[in-house]
Amino acid sequence: LEATGLKGDYNSILCISLKPYGKKPYTFAVEKPGHDKKVVKAVAEELRKYDIWMTYYGKGFDVPMINTRLLRWGELPLEKRHHIDMYYALKSKLLTARKSQAHILDWLGTPQRKMSVSASVWSEIIADPAQHMPQMIKRCESDCAGLEAMYSRTRHLIADITR
Repeated sequence: LEATGLKGDYNSILCISLKPYGKKPYTFAVEKPGHDKKVVKAVAEELRKYDIWMTYYGKGFDVPMINTRLLRWGELPLEKRHHIDMYYALKSKLLTARKSQAHILDWLGTPQRKMSVSASVWSEIIADPAQHMPQMIKRCESDCAGLEAMYSRTRHLIADITR
């Protein structure tokens, strides 16, 4: 999920990417920042199709942000699902200096990396979404690929998941 900021009452969602395990990611994106009603409704419908969700700090940010925006638009919040949050799953299992997705991917040596976005893009996205939205979508989709790579390398550490 990428958003204009960190709080759902003052900010809005720009794009959300989903990636079924082993498949390509797909993205829901706004046409104009601030106008995320269709996106959050579509994502909520799509998430209902899955029995399990996997995120990186999604319990702390993504799900609350989506729920805040759904409530803003008069919609019901997401129904609960089995949710593997790799941040929490690995936090107590790895003694790394940093807990960010970027650091863990780099430390694991996966080819997937957390894509950075320059400060100028973040500050200009509202003024010129047509120019900058493709980069946000690319970042969102690369986060999904990184999450899958992280899970593939560390799933043996997650005791309650079988495959």
